[in-house]
Amino acid sequence: MELWERVEKSARRTRVALSYPRIARAGVEIADREGLDAVSMRRVAKQLEAGAMSLYRYVESRDELIELMADHAYTEFPAAPRSGDWRADLAEAARRIRRTTLKHPWLAGQSVPRTGLGPNLLRMMESTLALVDGYGLHIDQMLDLLLTMQAFVNGYVLNEITERDAQHRTGANAQQAQERHIPRVRQVIASGQFPLLARVVTESEDNPDPDLAFERRLHYVLNGLAWAFT
Repeated sequence: MELWERVEKSARRTRVALSYPRIARAGVEIADREGLDAVSMRRVAKQLEAGAMSLYRYVESRDELIELMADHAYTEFPAAPRSGDWRADLAEAARRIRRTTLKHPWLAGQSVPRTGLGPNLLRMMESTLALVDGYGLHIDQMLDLLLTMQAFVNGYVLNEITERDAQHRTGANAQQAQERHIPRVRQVIASGQFPLLARVVTESEDNPDPDLAFERRLHYVLNGLAWAFT
């Protein structure tokens, strides 16, 4: 029986020691705190004070466990409201994807085909597709728009997560890390061989606000998507 069929069947039972929501929450808590590599059937069972074998009555593998966890994480993704302004609607959806992924950074490495088709993920996909419905677009165009926007958000968030992890690991923020390279940077500028990189060093903003940078770059992406609506 496929995972989500078992989930639906289990939801109709009462008075069970374990449940799919409890298992999913335990896995998400571990992944949020320690990363996805820390999630295992044994570790989740230990957190639930249950035997590892009892977990296998619900999920047959670690892959199914992660599928269950990913769908649970999307319970926190409210459907983006449709205003009739596709640009505003996609921008709000992008912000919600970013917030959800920053809260659950392990999601950034999960593709939809790998996270299955749980009910919460299905609702998220359907509500997001609805934002670009009714504009005369082919379904492939609608999907292209959403996947392009999502690819930008995931890439941006991955950079945020990488920097956050590096700060936690080293105790140094981005600016402090860059100070290590000051002698080399001075050599590069003095060589005159990289004038544009020299401008980046001397003219670009120090410590840009990540929210403002996200909005600016999202604006560029939306401008690129606009051709589909003309």
